[in-house]
Amino acid sequence: MRIFLGLDGGGTGCRARARLEDGRMTAEHRGGPANVHTDPGGALAAVRTLVAETLAEARALAGEEGEVHAVLGIAGAVETGAAPRITAALDLPHVTVVGDVDLALWAAFQGGDGIIAALGTGSVFARQLGGRMARVGGYGFDLGDEASGAWIAREALSRALHARDGLGPAGPLTEALWAAFGDPGAMMIFARDARPADFAAHAPAVIDHARAGCPVALAIIDAAADWVTRAVDGLQPEGRILPVALMGGIGPVIAARLTERGRRWPQVTPRGTMLDGALWRAGRMAGA
Repeated sequence: MRIFLGLDGGGTGCRARARLEDGRMTAEHRGGPANVHTDPGGALAAVRTLVAETLAEARALAGEEGEVHAVLGIAGAVETGAAPRITAALDLPHVTVVGDVDLALWAAFQGGDGIIAALGTGSVFARQLGGRMARVGGYGFDLGDEASGAWIAREALSRALHARDGLGPAGPLTEALWAAFGDPGAMMIFARDARPADFAAHAPAVIDHARAGCPVALAIIDAAADWVTRAVDGLQPEGRILPVALMGGIGPVIAARLTERGRRWPQVTPRGTMLDGALWRAGRMAGA
């Protein structure tokens, strides 16, 4: 019995699940961060451990070894050229490693036309049209990741510094950040040593303050929504408006703050999660 395995690896953590050919599914297994750009060694270790755990359950469920067909969507895998190294490390006969943008498109539209804004720890925007993909963004936290959780938190820290220096407005958000960090030195040390996931851990506080009406937090969320609008408008083909799926933990937050310009796109709910997209593609590639 064939085993189809899907894995979704990002900067905050990775998830995996397997489906047997008869439709039975394993539990969802979770592991540590898997961003091969910021931490290649740690990402590879997390992926290998998670794949082994998931396959162990799948084989126990099947009662036999089974031929494995795996699709792994891993942040940074395409940009860094790490896909062959990951494939070799797993020692499985049928492994395809793709970037997180491919996974998001499969999850949202499963081969159909549309645009995704994947807004998690990082961000990327992509269009699928007639079987061809186009993308913008997704260049990592150092050079981009606009409207992502990490970007939102970094903006909050910057605005807290601006408020302290009298160069920008203060508010409940900036006061809460100074209560947490105490002084600029502590904030600077955090920013120097933090990875994107460390920044993104502060995004929920920004979102909570925005919902409570803090003008500083609302300005950050609105800046993120403006960026999403620009990126999606740039991906819309001439003479046609494609449906848009706002994905990831930040997606619903942005959807609530889109201006009329952004609301003219038909917003759709993704057909599945990123993990569903990986499993769907694994089955399709195996002809199932």
